[in-house]
Amino acid sequence: MPQPSSSLQLFGLDLRLLWQEFRGAWQSAAQSRALAWLTPTLPVRVLRADGTQALWRGARFDMEPGKGEGAEFEAVEVSDDLVLRKRLHMPDMPAEAITQAVRLEVGSAAPFAADDQVWAYSVSAASSARLRTVEVVIASRKQIAQYVDRQRHRIAPARQPEVWVFGGDGTPIILNGWGEQSRQRKSVQHRRAACGLVASALLIAVAMAITPALQLRARAIEAVAAFQGLQREAAPVVAQRDAFTRSVERLEAVRGVLAEHIDILPLMTALTKALPDSTYLQSVQTQGMKLSINGLTADSAALMQTLSTVPGFKDVRAPMAATRAPGADAENFRIEVQIDPAVFGLTAAGATVAPVAAATSQVVQPEPPAAAASQPAQAGSTTAPRKSRFTMGG
Repeated sequence: MPQPSSSLQLFGLDLRLLWQEFRGAWQSAAQSRALAWLTPTLPVRVLRADGTQALWRGARFDMEPGKGEGAEFEAVEVSDDLVLRKRLHMPDMPAEAITQAVRLEVGSAAPFAADDQVWAYSVSAASSARLRTVEVVIASRKQIAQYVDRQRHRIAPARQPEVWVFGGDGTPIILNGWGEQSRQRKSVQHRRAACGLVASALLIAVAMAITPALQLRARAIEAVAAFQGLQREAAPVVAQRDAFTRSVERLEAVRGVLAEHIDILPLMTALTKALPDSTYLQSVQTQGMKLSINGLTADSAALMQTLSTVPGFKDVRAPMAATRAPGADAENFRIEVQIDPAVFGLTAAGATVAPVAAATSQVVQPEPPAAAASQPAQAGSTTAPRKSRFTMGG
């Protein structure tokens, strides 16, 4: 049965070193020029090897007497007779690779025992040839400890000083194992505080930038909610309005249909009043708004003039000429009249919309004039024929 593998490699990457690489990358970024301002420079009182003191401010000395008495951190400069120096020229490599190379060089060149040696180095900026100058200092830990003890009278009580060796370019090379950890922790605390302040400022700036947009969004949401509430409240009224609108549309449609039909009762009443007693109708027909009458009259031209004066009658015309039978005293006529729907339409004011019982259409044939003359006169008239009944033709 195969044993489970304890390897922490993924695609050739050792996961155990992932955190170290991540941390080293952030440390390198923090020490870069772009982010160096996040790490404040803590002043250090340096006890020089010549017996003087100075205040180190990260890149320079403040040489005025008495300076550095109030500094929180102290460092002791080691004289050159206690250290060994060596310069190395290396290609531009990562800091971890340079440290490994320096460790190998120190292990092969240091004259001290492995448990007694202490070393440090400083790296210059890369040259145009992509080379770096590494200055390495090597010393005996016991000798350095004795030197620090001899300088104890110059050190403030209850303080653990740092041990510095100044390189050829004037920058300090710090030997590890003394009081440098407290200053480094302080620097980290300051850097974290500065990063926190920067992050807070960025958050505030982002909040200030998006607050108007959020306010507008909140107002838009409130407006939408209010509009939806109004829609819900107005829904019954809107439904009633829609129903009323549909009813009006149906009424208008019915009105349009009715406007194309004639109200028969007012039409027949007006026609009865307009026809003279000498006129005898044989048929009455309606088609839309057109009225056609056919019958006998003494003077068809006078009849057309009379019909033209009736309110609601328009375009009175004779589609065919009136004819008179030989020996007859009446003309056979056919007249067409255009009806005004505003007067005789079913939608006219005061019009009665009611069904009219259709009477049996009877066509009354005119009697011969001789027979009509031989009949006794009635109602005070002995010459005019009596007006017959008439019905509407389909």
